[in-house]
Amino acid sequence: MKPLKKRKSNSFGGITATPYLKVNSAFALILLLVFVYSLVFSHNNHPIPAALTQLTGIVPPSKGLTAAFSQIVRFNFTNACILNPYGLRMFSFFLIQFILRVSLIVIELKFPNSVKTRTIVVDMLISFSLFIYCFYPLIEFTLKLILQLFL
Repeated sequence: MKPLKKRKSNSFGGITATPYLKVNSAFALILLLVFVYSLVFSHNNHPIPAALTQLTGIVPPSKGLTAAFSQIVRFNFTNACILNPYGLRMFSFFLIQFILRVSLIVIELKFPNSVKTRTIVVDMLISFSLFIYCFYPLIEFTLKLILQLFL
């Protein structure tokens, strides 16, 4: 009888952490920090200025996004739409991703090694499609700005 190989001990409560679990945990933590940041700073009290607008006068679709997020976490959706018309759309990406990440973490912890390649591919496709949809205004703006620089 061959001795069993010892696994590397990267564990969450005794369960060996897969790379997918680690990545989901890192993303979930980052998303949670986005929500906490939005909750801590009120709409007029953000330490990060709109540098592009201050330096160039160009108003990107991201202008007022942080303030809009602050209003959304306080359930002031009307104010959020006034501050940034794309705020709810972009916030929904973060919220859906957070729910998805936490759900996948729970599944992986409850049923170790149950996440298969197919699940990861579907996760990637959903996340990529959702990102394109939710951030399309920023993507379009950025591409137009790049084209202006080179033409």
